[in-house]
Amino acid sequence: MFGGSPGCDKPRACVSLDRPYRRHHIMSRVGRFRVCSIPICVLALFVLSSCSVSDERSRPNILWIDIDDQSPWYGAYGDDLVATPNLDALAEEGVVFERAYAANPVCAPSRSAFITGYYPIRLGTHDMRSSRTLGHQIHLPEGMQTIPEMVRSNGYETYNSHKDDYNFVYDRTDLYSFGNPSAEVLEAAKNDRWGKGLRGTGHWSEVPEGRPFFGQMAIAGGKSVADIEDELRVLGVEPVGPADVRVPAQYPDISQVRQHIADHYNSIARTDYQVGEVIQQLKDDGRWGNTVVILYSDHGSDLPRSKEFVYHEGLQVPLIIAGPGLIEPDRRGEIVNLMDISATTLALAGVEVPESMDAMDLFTSDYHREYVYSSADRMSNVIDRVRSVMGERFHYIRNFKLDRPLFNWGHREMIASMNDPEGKNTSFMAMRRMYERGELEGVHAAPYGERVPEELYDLYADPDEAVNLAEDPDYEDQLSKMRGLLDDWIIDTDDKGQYPRSAAAMQEVIDRMPPDWLKSPEYIQ
Repeated sequence: MFGGSPGCDKPRACVSLDRPYRRHHIMSRVGRFRVCSIPICVLALFVLSSCSVSDERSRPNILWIDIDDQSPWYGAYGDDLVATPNLDALAEEGVVFERAYAANPVCAPSRSAFITGYYPIRLGTHDMRSSRTLGHQIHLPEGMQTIPEMVRSNGYETYNSHKDDYNFVYDRTDLYSFGNPSAEVLEAAKNDRWGKGLRGTGHWSEVPEGRPFFGQMAIAGGKSVADIEDELRVLGVEPVGPADVRVPAQYPDISQVRQHIADHYNSIARTDYQVGEVIQQLKDDGRWGNTVVILYSDHGSDLPRSKEFVYHEGLQVPLIIAGPGLIEPDRRGEIVNLMDISATTLALAGVEVPESMDAMDLFTSDYHREYVYSSADRMSNVIDRVRSVMGERFHYIRNFKLDRPLFNWGHREMIASMNDPEGKNTSFMAMRRMYERGELEGVHAAPYGERVPEELYDLYADPDEAVNLAEDPDYEDQLSKMRGLLDDWIIDTDDKGQYPRSAAAMQEVIDRMPPDWLKSPEYIQ
């Protein structure tokens, strides 16, 4: 068994919940983090013992703002194509993590990572939307609790007004103290065919005075952009047009791709407005002064080589943590894993972080990840297995399913084909039609042809990841090093993606997907 967890110096074997807990000392976070309005005696107790902070008023509220499908094309990240005054103001008051990466490039597995603090491949939550029907269920290890459960047991009121498709079986009423759907709705959801999770209605205004809250809320982000130009004009914002954008090297420079990129920029302008509304409401309600906001996206944009793929574009997300008088403003350029918000939330709430967690508190003085690891498996109907390890400069990707192209007839392309079969309006279908006509070559054609087993990219020289260096002899040593790191990670996590899917897991997908969508050979066997 691999003896050390990647990105962490301490020994680790498999998930074990009877381990000691890792202490996170507030007083050690010099220059990064400070907690205000906490009595000295309470701080001493926190540092010197495992006791919970007894004064509930002294603990900060914690609000997760989950933005769907959005890359960090913000002013705070050096991209000023669209104005993001509210996001930039939040960034100025908090910590901007310039290189944050998701553990998975699709929503449900990514959520399973940061709601638990463990890699999806360690827990078996790596497939998109699993375990929500009675025929196939995934359970967390005995005794493991989610982040909401752990902070709730420490005196926090908890709610989630967003989707909670976490890819494992749970009782929503155990996680969230208020704002849950009715008992009838919860019961009906136990055999939800699509398994998208439930949406609560909780809001911090329902929390009694003097009680801290942990809340989760959603912003549409890169979703629902069909009429986004009209939405922005109503808000007094002039939308970005296709001629305004840069087309990354991995895409052909065609009108449909340009429009897709412009739509994403416009989604960021809408996000900025919505975030501004949230912050203003916190201020109006008198909650802003004792609230830490953790703003992030579940994964990158929904461009063709982004969402569901472990390229840099699919994994990099915005991550800003801010709280007036609570968080010392800073910019941090080191690589971090998005799921680290779970351990960070526990530490902020005065809850000790389980030693077994893959997540790490971002504000410990010794925080360091030399590498971040990610995985991609089944996305709705298409079965795949891809693993990734990314360092400061180099990004290594291993493809396990070499019998199928990178761009399968997956969920997003299927929908695009129904709505725009000729490729006049969608980048997905336009690119496929170009490939079928022999109009794509090189990196633009690669997603449709024979898949390569390994990919290696130099992020300094090639941030678009258009030039695969895996067969370049000058990079043989780097390739070998990162290959070994990935092998160790697979062993360390007992990567559940390496094992065949059960008959029940396969049947769950077969029962909810149209037959002509089931193109992966596993469904035919």
